[in-house]
Amino acid sequence: MDWLHGILNLAGLLLWISWRTGTMPRSQPPRNLAGPTPRQGPVYRHSWIYLLVLLALLGGRAVFYNQFGPGLDWYPHLNLLDVFHPFKSDSLPHALAYSMLSFAHWLAALYFCLALLATVQPQTEATGQWREFLKAQFGWPGGLPVIAQWGGVIALAVGFRVAEANWIESLEAVALPANHLPLLVLLDLRAAIYLIMVLLALYLLNSYVYFGEQAFWKTVNESGKRLLTPLRILPWETRKVDFAPIVALAIAYGLSLALTPSHLAAWLR
Repeated sequence: MDWLHGILNLAGLLLWISWRTGTMPRSQPPRNLAGPTPRQGPVYRHSWIYLLVLLALLGGRAVFYNQFGPGLDWYPHLNLLDVFHPFKSDSLPHALAYSMLSFAHWLAALYFCLALLATVQPQTEATGQWREFLKAQFGWPGGLPVIAQWGGVIALAVGFRVAEANWIESLEAVALPANHLPLLVLLDLRAAIYLIMVLLALYLLNSYVYFGEQAFWKTVNESGKRLLTPLRILPWETRKVDFAPIVALAIAYGLSLALTPSHLAAWLR
């Protein structure tokens, strides 16, 4: 059941991204090739259907968990560091809380990754569509400075965690300690650390293997350079070998280990 739950969370993220992508402006195509071309202008796809499907998915799987979870002896739970709180699959309110809250964790992790991509995105004409995609995911805050976007994502993650604590307390009268909140937000931030490692690995690969002039690899190359900017205050190149990506990968890997649930829980002792 856990693997199915993960697949459904991933499907939910794709539905969310599709909903937000539908707000991107598109050029109006010509309606009549023989006649005059109509004026170009922005059109918006009716992407709200993806949001409705997402809500149906979250509610529908709660019913599914409630119907089949008890027979499979399945006890869903959320990672709350040193607090173990299983949800009762034979209770529909518990199943619904688990469905909604676990997706909220994935959504917060997604927006930390999007904030990172917005930070390192190349500022070139060729990547204009990519910038529009990222702005669409954030909505109107997508036009704000990157620091404001990070602040908004952190506020979103904190809001999710506060709502989670209140929802769990209403179900079981179990209060989460206040000192858990910042560490739980760091758990959501861990996804951005993994994304940094992926970007750096692709940047390293592209540095030594020629993949052509595709826009994807150009974006990877420029994003990698922007990621490495803080390290450029020191000389990392020797005999035509650049050690900066390797050092950055090591730092990111160390952070990913430090932000594991077991290490974060140890900070509370």
